[in-house]
Amino acid sequence: MASPRTVLLQAVEACLARIQVADGYRTDVGSDVTLEPAPALASEKPIGLLTVVWLRQERPVDSAVLRTHRLTTFRVVAKIPADMDEAQERVDALVSDIERALDGQQAEFPPRYSAPVYQFAEPLAAEPEAGYVGAAVTFTSNIPKQ
Repeated sequence: MASPRTVLLQAVEACLARIQVADGYRTDVGSDVTLEPAPALASEKPIGLLTVVWLRQERPVDSAVLRTHRLTTFRVVAKIPADMDEAQERVDALVSDIERALDGQQAEFPPRYSAPVYQFAEPLAAEPEAGYVGAAVTFTSNIPKQ
């Protein structure tokens, strides 16, 4: 049986996989979603990538779930090819797509799991010659204790 953290990350992965221009998003980065903690942006993958990793667990703030759940913080890290003259626009598109894919998706999460709550986003530093830009978007969710 998968751990509650794994169940959460798999549900997030399924939501992020919907990020496709054909479905009204600004990027196609949902084509390459992984739960691997340190994937590489391969040169043969011109679309980019998303990875989902959990960062920490702590006592929930909500007293109603204090004894039954853990507040789990996770991060979606995204990288996408971009020329430096469009870097800011591409970072904005990434963050907007990620937030939209996870916003209001309670039905996509198992019972007793709360939908992700947006916390903050940060651009990832890239060298001008790297040919990509990225962002890290952090969310929290209350998930059942093991």
